[in-house]
Amino acid sequence: MTQPFTHEILVSWGDCDPAQIVYTGRIPNFCLDAINAFMDAEMGGGWFIQELDHNMGMPFVKMDIDFRAPVTPRHRLACTVRVERLGTKSVTFRVEGHQDGKLCFEGSFTEVFTIADQFKSQEIPGHAREVLEKHLIA
Repeated sequence: MTQPFTHEILVSWGDCDPAQIVYTGRIPNFCLDAINAFMDAEMGGGWFIQELDHNMGMPFVKMDIDFRAPVTPRHRLACTVRVERLGTKSVTFRVEGHQDGKLCFEGSFTEVFTIADQFKSQEIPGHAREVLEKHLIA
């Protein structure tokens, strides 16, 4: 296993509600941004590139997030991405969000691999499996 991938997010004032914490609905978006950044850095392109250039779709079939502490604009949000589970046709990512050394949220995000132009499931292509195996949590 390699070091976990970390994606930093500058939380802005516009991400927040009147209670001065991040809107709950922004948290899944931050997680998806982090997974897409992982794809871009590790596979040479995020979901857009994978779909258009490799005909590989990765639609989500499950998302689960536990909230631990509020997220605010006061500190950068560090989202770590790991591979929690690797199946034959699916991958589950583990994303943890930390601010100022404190765990704010953790979640699991499962995607199924598809042949994009057919929207038909497929086994994880070799180039993707190779990358994902390196980030699998032991």
